Amino acid sequence: MISNDNRPISVGTRLGAMLLDHVFMTIIAMIFFLPTMISGFSDAFKVSHEQTDFNFMEGPMKYIGLIGFALYFCKDIINGRSIAKRILKLQVVDNKTGQVASPLQCFVRDIFCVLWIVEVIVAMANTSRRIGDRVAGTRLVHYDPALEQSKPNVAKLALPVIISYGLIALLMSVMPSTTMAKTNYSEASYNAAESKELEKVITDSLGQYLTPDIRVYDTVKNENLKYVSTILKLKENYIADDNSYNQLHIMTTNLIYSKMPKETFTGQIKYVYQSSGQFQSRATTIGTYVKPKDEK
Repeated sequence: MISNDNRPISVGTRLGAMLLDHVFMTIIAMIFFLPTMISGFSDAFKVSHEQTDFNFMEGPMKYIGLIGFALYFCKDIINGRSIAKRILKLQVVDNKTGQVASPLQCFVRDIFCVLWIVEVIVAMANTSRRIGDRVAGTRLVHYDPALEQSKPNVAKLALPVIISYGLIALLMSVMPSTTMAKTNYSEASYNAAESKELEKVITDSLGQYLTPDIRVYDTVKNENLKYVSTILKLKENYIADDNSYNQLHIMTTNLIYSKMPKETFTGQIKYVYQSSGQFQSRATTIGTYVKPKDEK
């Protein structure tokens, strides 16, 4: 059987399908990012000198999240029918034969979802064939129960998912990283005396606002720098207001730089406010930026 249903698809139905597909697949994609987000949230409530990762899309957990992105581009691979198309009784078929489009064809057409706005405009002009359909050799029709529906073939379904995942992983690998490089310092080089001295400098000037916890390490691998990790436990929530935070940050860094010139060290500073039922923190780098070895 082939699809002979030539009834035009209304613009409202077509746009509704695209919007619902986007909503459903975004929700599915976010489910795969839950482990990363949960891990990030749990780390956010830890007050420690561990170096802050400024990008949740880094680390081994991101490879689980990429599965969600991969599935976004494979939404129609099961008999040409995504969740939205099943709700609105639509189906993707081969433009020439009228038979159900193959999983690979559906993947090719859905790759063009990256041009979402352009595809919406094209779909409004031709509700059966957007750009992805023209490239994949497919078209969108009303679902016909009489049309032969193939039984799911694991190998055929897995192929587009694997290709999609591979392409996304490759793209992520060549994109510039926005993660702050973690400094490779020697924990054995901890300088207790200098740490206490720097704590005293900050306490003497800003003790009414905060309590400092500072660790100075004398050795950073391959760099003629020290490493300084600073935690400032605030007595009031100065983080909530940007002006208050910026003023405090300027005063704090000026004190640190008066004791340790900026060009002599690299490090981080964490501002933490914690009270009953409330926790807020901000983290930023201080000192000299150490460029990763693979950064051009």
